[in-house]
Amino acid sequence: MEDARRRFRFIWIPRALMILFVVFLTMFSFDVFEMEGTLLAKLGGFVMHSIPSIVLAAFVALTWKTPLIVGIVDLVLALAYTVLVWSRGYPQWALGLALPLAVVGVLFIVSHVLDRKPTRSGGEQA
Repeated sequence: MEDARRRFRFIWIPRALMILFVVFLTMFSFDVFEMEGTLLAKLGGFVMHSIPSIVLAAFVALTWKTPLIVGIVDLVLALAYTVLVWSRGYPQWALGLALPLAVVGVLFIVSHVLDRKPTRSGGEQA
């Protein structure tokens, strides 16, 4: 029973954290409403700034049942973002976006490992 609870937690914790990360990423798009311009221009800017969030949310929605893929992609994105901001002279920015994404990626991989069913010696699924 405890094993089932632990697996359930590790299945849903990374998914919930990923949703929170997408919401966190989207929050940065709202700064466009403080700028000068018409409402239509501000809405266009909001959509443009939200593209990374939209792409990430769509990716997670499409790969919801394959946590290994989500975990690997999250780790690759975190590494790519870290390299990008480090090369531009802002290594501290990686803490705000890449570190949470890397943690979620690792949790997705742990979720995949815990969710695998043990196999019998004949290679059949139990």
